[in-house]
Amino acid sequence: MLVDMTKVHVIGHRRHLDEVVARLHALHVVHLIDVTADHEVHLPPLGVDDEQLAELHEARLLRARIDSLLALLPEPPPVPSPAPTIDLDEIRRELDAVGPEIERLVIEMEELTAEQDNLPRHIAALGRLLPLLPEATITEGYETSAVLIDSHFPDVLAALDVELGELLDGNFEIISDRVDADTIGALIVFPQRRSQDVASLLGREQLSRVRLPQRFSGLPFRRALAAMQRRLDELPAELEDRRDRIQRLVAPHGSWVVASGQLAARMDQLAAVRLMGATSHTFVVCGWVPTPRLAEVRAALAETAGGSTVLLDSPPGQSDSPPVLLDNPAVARPFELFLRLLAIPVYGGFDPTLLMLAFMPLFIGIMLGDIAYGAALLVIALVVGRRFGNRPGAVRDVSRILVLAAVWSMVWGVIYGEFLGDLGHRLFDLEPIWVNREEALEPLLVLSLGIGAVHVVLGVLLGIWRAAVTAQSSKLVERIALLVALSGSFLIVLAVAEQLPAGFVTPGMVAVVIGLVVMMASGGAMGLVMGPLELIGALGNVLSYLRIAAIGLASVFLARVANDLGATAPLLVGILIGTLFHTLNLALGVFSPTIQALRLHYVEFFSKFYEEGGEEFSAFGGDNNADPPVEQLNPDS
Repeated sequence: MLVDMTKVHVIGHRRHLDEVVARLHALHVVHLIDVTADHEVHLPPLGVDDEQLAELHEARLLRARIDSLLALLPEPPPVPSPAPTIDLDEIRRELDAVGPEIERLVIEMEELTAEQDNLPRHIAALGRLLPLLPEATITEGYETSAVLIDSHFPDVLAALDVELGELLDGNFEIISDRVDADTIGALIVFPQRRSQDVASLLGREQLSRVRLPQRFSGLPFRRALAAMQRRLDELPAELEDRRDRIQRLVAPHGSWVVASGQLAARMDQLAAVRLMGATSHTFVVCGWVPTPRLAEVRAALAETAGGSTVLLDSPPGQSDSPPVLLDNPAVARPFELFLRLLAIPVYGGFDPTLLMLAFMPLFIGIMLGDIAYGAALLVIALVVGRRFGNRPGAVRDVSRILVLAAVWSMVWGVIYGEFLGDLGHRLFDLEPIWVNREEALEPLLVLSLGIGAVHVVLGVLLGIWRAAVTAQSSKLVERIALLVALSGSFLIVLAVAEQLPAGFVTPGMVAVVIGLVVMMASGGAMGLVMGPLELIGALGNVLSYLRIAAIGLASVFLARVANDLGATAPLLVGILIGTLFHTLNLALGVFSPTIQALRLHYVEFFSKFYEEGGEEFSAFGGDNNADPPVEQLNPDS
C-alpha cells in the first residue's frame, strides 16, 4: 500500500537555518523539493554563500582523505561508544601524523601479499627443472637461462639450437629433458657478456623463460629454490606483523569513522540549501512528509531554534506530484523489487505488492509442483537468505520470494503426487491427491484458465476502482463494459463445456453484445475497432495463463526422462545421470516459472489497472540504498 503524504513548508529566520536543516537531516523523514518547483511558493532559491562554499570544499577534501585511508585498512578501527565529539582540526593533525606511516605499511602489505602469491609459481617452475640441474656444471664467466617448452612442439628446441649457434658462434650449450608429460625443460649456458643478446632472442621467439624474482636472481637454481621456500614460510609472520602495526596505529582513531559520517551529513545539508527559498531575513523549506510522521516532525521543530520555526502543512493539491512511499508487511516487502524493475506506481495509484505476494509464489508452485524440487529450492533459498540476510538488495529479496515459492511447490507436489517426477511412485507408491499431471491434461488446462479468468477479472475490477477514484468517467464506463463482456464470454464457454445449463448461453451472448456496444460507443470514432480488440485482448490474456500448465508439463516429462535414463544405466552411473538431469530440471523449473509468472503479472494483470511513473520517496539524510525507506520511516509497519 502507499503511504499518504502531506506537503510541508518550514519557515524560519535565516540565523536559525543551519540548526533547522541539521534537525531535518537527523529526522530522516522529509522529502525535499526545489522551491522553484513548488507552485505555492514564489521566492528565489536561497543559494550557497562563499563561506558555505568554502566549508563544503573543505568537508569534501577532508572526507575524501579519511575515506581513502580507511579503505586501505584490513579492518576499520573500533568506534568509541558513545560517539566522541569531533574536532576536525584534531582529525587533520592525526591524519598528518600517522597517515604516511599507515600508507607505508599498507604498501608493504601489498608487496608482501604479491610476493606470497607469486613465489609458488616460481617454485613450481624451478621444481620441474630440477632433474636437469645435476648435469649442469657452470664455469666462471658463464650464465644460465632456463626455458620451458610445450612437449607438443619439440621442433622449437632444434630451431633454438640453430639460432643460438648463429648468434653465439657455437659458444653455448643446451641441456634439455622432459620434465613432465607436457613440458620439456631446457638450460642454456652462454657467456655472461652475451646476456642481453640471448634475452632478446628468447623474447622474439616468445619462449616461456623462467625468471627468478630479483632478490634470488643471482643464485644458482637449486639454492634459489631453497631460498624461495624459506621465504614463503617467512611471509605469513611478516604480513601479520604489518597488520598488527597498522591496527595499533589506527585503534585509537575510531573518531575517523564518526568524522566521515558527520562530514557526509554536513555536505548533504550544505547541498540542500540551494533547494530552499529565501527573503532577506527568512528561509522556506519545501518538502513532503509521510502523514503518519507529521506530528513527529512538528514536535521536533518545536524544540528547535527556540520554537521560532513555523511548520505549515497541507494535503496534496491537484497540480502536486507527491513522492511515492511503499508500506507493506515484511513478508510482502521483497516483491517491491519487481515493481521497481518495472516502475513504481504513481501517487494515489494502487500498490499491487500484496497481490504479487498472493499470486506469484502460487504460480511458481503450480508450475514446479514437486516435493523434492520444492525441498531443494527451500534449502537453497534459506542458505542464500542466511548468507545475504543482512545485506539489503536483490539477492536477499529473491531468496525470500523463493522460500514462499518452494513451500507452494511442495504443497502442489503433494497434490500431484510427485517426488522427482514419478520416482516417488516407483519407489514408495506415492499417489496424487488430485491428478497425475502426466495423464490428466484437461484438468490442468481448466485450472490454468480458471486462474487466468480470476486474475484478469481482478485486474479489471481494480481498473474500475481506479477509474472511479480518479473520476475518469470514460475509462470507468469502458472497464465496466469490458467486465460485462468478459462475464458473458465466460458464461458461454461454461455452458458450451456443459459446466452450466445450456440456458446460460443466451444471457451470455446478451452480456457480450451489451458490453461490446458500450465499449465501442465510449471509444468514440475508434471505438468500432478498439472495442472488439479490447475484448479479444482480454480473452487472449486469459488464454495466456495456459502457459502455467504447459511449463508444468515440460518439467514433469523432463523429470520422467531423467528417471528413465537413470533406470537403464548401472546403479552409480544411473544415479549420476539422474542427478544431472534433475539438477538441470530444477534450474529450469525455477527460472522459467519465475519469468512466466512475472510476465503474467506485468502484461496480463497490470495492464488492466496499473499506472506507473511515480517518484520514489527519498528521505533527506536517509540512506535510501540500505533498505526500503518505509523500514526507516514507518516503524509501525
